[in-house]
Amino acid sequence: MRTSAAPIPAAQYLRMSTEHQQYSIDNQSAAIDHYAKTHGFEIVQTYLDEARSGLTIAERPGLRALIDDITVGRAEFAAVLVLDVSRWGRFQDADEAAHYEFLCKLGGIKVHYCAEQFSNVEGMAGNLLKALKRSMAAEYSRELSSKVFAGQCRIVQNGFKIGGAAGYALRRLLLDQSGNPKAILKHGERKSLTTEHVTYALGTEQEQQIVRSVYVMFLQGTSAASIAMQLNAVNVPREVPGPWSRQAVMRILTHPKYTGCIVFNQSSSRLHTKKVWHKPDKWVVNPARFPAIVPAEIYRRVQEKLANRVQNRSDKQLLDELRAYVHKHGSVSSKHMCPANGLASFVVYRKRFGSLKKVYDLIPYRLPRSFNYGNQTRRSVAFRAEIHNRFCSELIDTKLSFAVSGHEFTVFNRGVFTLEVGKCVWLPRRRSVRWRVYSRPNSDKYPCIVVRLNEGNETVRDCCLFPSIPRTKWLFTVTQQWVGRFAIVRPTRADMAGFIAAQEPHWLQSWAHRSAFSQEPPPSHRPPAR
Repeated sequence: MRTSAAPIPAAQYLRMSTEHQQYSIDNQSAAIDHYAKTHGFEIVQTYLDEARSGLTIAERPGLRALIDDITVGRAEFAAVLVLDVSRWGRFQDADEAAHYEFLCKLGGIKVHYCAEQFSNVEGMAGNLLKALKRSMAAEYSRELSSKVFAGQCRIVQNGFKIGGAAGYALRRLLLDQSGNPKAILKHGERKSLTTEHVTYALGTEQEQQIVRSVYVMFLQGTSAASIAMQLNAVNVPREVPGPWSRQAVMRILTHPKYTGCIVFNQSSSRLHTKKVWHKPDKWVVNPARFPAIVPAEIYRRVQEKLANRVQNRSDKQLLDELRAYVHKHGSVSSKHMCPANGLASFVVYRKRFGSLKKVYDLIPYRLPRSFNYGNQTRRSVAFRAEIHNRFCSELIDTKLSFAVSGHEFTVFNRGVFTLEVGKCVWLPRRRSVRWRVYSRPNSDKYPCIVVRLNEGNETVRDCCLFPSIPRTKWLFTVTQQWVGRFAIVRPTRADMAGFIAAQEPHWLQSWAHRSAFSQEPPPSHRPPAR
């Protein structure tokens, strides 16, 4: 007990949630004031969270301001006084409550719990009791949440509505303790007595007809977005200000209340967690509690149609539909994957499973030739890029200065060269091989290095330097006879730039000039006659 020394400045934190009236602000303040006088504290500042839940810190501006003042050094007090652990918070993770208390301690300010039995002096026993109290505070909230949910379920089973707006073409009807109609609640109005209850009442006949028209239009094939556009075009007012949207139409199409049912637990966000939408098997439904706007059969047909939408189909259902199509028609491709054939589009399959190849493996279905061609093309592109990078590295190793522009290499003091890759092709009838070279613009103007691949097109066979190549649109064929007749061959597989560095600059230029303008014709894109 402190009596003679100067009082220590302290701040008090007060919180009251709506379900704990025994913890009123006045009661908390009185208890904290008594503790402060007894232990030598003087309350200089108050942080207040009135009618705030202790589950999270997000909706508690008082506690956030307290932590912020301490962490940034604005606090003009040396201690924080709180009634008990539960007033500090009922955080579902006990470590979160300890974390905020540790932030205060890190700022040099200790938190004192005024109504707890354990001592506020640091020690093993006090820390254990404090941790136990934090867990008990969190468990109390969980138990209270379960009890509240059970009570709400009983109210629905008795035929009454739980919270929320009524929706389009419906009204909230207030009932007295005996169940007699009392009044229609307007927007923002609530019942004033706990003994009163709320149920649904039908809106105007025009609104009911609009709801029936929405169901009929959807069954006839009109999308929800198109229905919203048509309602906006004829200026149909909503139950709230604003135009119709696809989401508003979908709420009408999916809610069972239009069949006379009272539904609860379609979604939940217990203990301030993220909102979760539940499946219909977890709904609490009390049917036929008020007159229906839409017949149950119409509602069932709409739900079946909605469940068959692509985004609502399971992975197993998508694969079963594709497997049945293959069994009936014998083959399938991306152009067959469309709603006209009863299938989802190939984009949906690709997003769900990663690629069409994985889809075909899961059916299973033998891949078409186009997939093999596509794989070879991708492998060829990657291999060409690897050869291009290797040629640049070899030019650097030979200490030649050069510049690159696409497939053209300007080697200083030696001229301009182009680099192409020759793909090996086996000709069964002639029992020989050819190399197909895809030429690009301006390739015929400069000497060309053709990197010939081996059979299988997996590794480099050799490199051939041609003084010029045929002027073709996009493809020419290289034979072994042309190589021996017109090219300089470098058989070393790992050295494509070596023969450029080995030759004299004037020799390369004169050789290219001589070959281009001599009587010897350049290699043709057709094989020589036998």
